Amino acid sequence: MGDTYEELQRAAQRSRAGEAPLSRRLAAEFVGTTLFVAIGTGAATALALGPLKRLGQLTRLPGFTENPDTSVVYGNVLGTGAPTLSELLPVALAFAFGLALLVYALGGTSGAHFNPAVTIGLAVLRRFRWSDVPLYVITQLLGGIAGAFIIAGIYGRDGARFEGVDILFGATRVADGVGLAQALLAEALIGFILMTAIMAVAVDNRAPRGWSGLVIGLALAAGIVVTGAATGGSANLARSLGPFVASLLPYGAGAIPWEDLFVYAIGPLIGAAAAGLIYESVTELEPASPAPEPGSATTLDYVEEPPGHGVTIDTGPRPPEPPRG
Repeated sequence: MGDTYEELQRAAQRSRAGEAPLSRRLAAEFVGTTLFVAIGTGAATALALGPLKRLGQLTRLPGFTENPDTSVVYGNVLGTGAPTLSELLPVALAFAFGLALLVYALGGTSGAHFNPAVTIGLAVLRRFRWSDVPLYVITQLLGGIAGAFIIAGIYGRDGARFEGVDILFGATRVADGVGLAQALLAEALIGFILMTAIMAVAVDNRAPRGWSGLVIGLALAAGIVVTGAATGGSANLARSLGPFVASLLPYGAGAIPWEDLFVYAIGPLIGAAAAGLIYESVTELEPASPAPEPGSATTLDYVEEPPGHGVTIDTGPRPPEPPRG
């Protein structure tokens, strides 16, 4: 038998509320996550390859390889070791502006999560339906893998391993000497920063409209700069899983640190959920209030309803006012 009356009624209510069908929302999440991961991991791959290629050119100079310490010193100068602030910043900005673009482009369709921690965090706060969480998360993970395969197609073998150094297509890895607790704390922090921005400009209907993409993107960039040297600054399981899967291609990559995925799955989720709960408590945002419609935070033209009714988006032309007698 076809859909029940209740299901049809709920579908009609979602249609009146301006919510896209689930299939369209999933398509937006897949495209958005694919592009987000491709932009960010592409920048990380390019950043890692540059110094290694310059160092490779130096090794061709006569006598350069006679002293083993020479290669180490030049490698540190060129930036082949642990990332510095100046090296993290370009990658952070690539992620930031990529995320901002995608929030503005696709936020009105799917809510522009592109991140399992964000999806689950919003569900914990009762601002996203739990029934939609599994499909959202699976779609985001597939999008992350697709984005990494795009970068693998661009950089090929060099993007996986170059001159004995594993690049893994811009994968995030827990740095040597960083313990499990430290790594979880770092990823929880960046997840907290990201989710605080989302709550402030995309969920809270008291926030000024039109700034969400830029603010959320810059919040992610700030988190990457702070945590990049410890964990790579992921905040997103899809972003970390994608390059690992792409590194399985027969390009001669070394060992893939699959165990690090635990950090990238749990840390951001803890941070995102904590940020949402603390934001609601500190700012007295009504916990049971309905979440804004998808895209409300990116729309300048809105009408605020009385408390408890959320935000109604009105992007169409306004009728002329009747003449006043």
